[in-house]
Amino acid sequence: MSEYKEDKNSERRRRERTDLVTQVRYTIVMSASETGFIQNISEGGLCILVDKQLDKGMMLRLDFDLPGEKQEHIEALARIVWQKPKEDKFLIGLEFLT
Repeated sequence: MSEYKEDKNSERRRRERTDLVTQVRYTIVMSASETGFIQNISEGGLCILVDKQLDKGMMLRLDFDLPGEKQEHIEALARIVWQKPKEDKFLIGLEFLT
């Protein structure tokens, strides 16, 4: 998700996003597992909604199922490239590393 760029009136991304709301389990590398919700996904990364603030640059191990007629289980390593508060939670932009 390093392709994320934002100006005052629009967003510009290299890859098209697909809205997706499904639960994701994430583990901060060398830490305990937590859960959040995926908000959107692309080939290069995804955006998740979580309960606590995480540091930019942290590595997360992700574990989630893509919904649909034929569910696909995904396990991936990702790096936090941006975050912003949303009400009492945080939106976290992740770039896939695997």
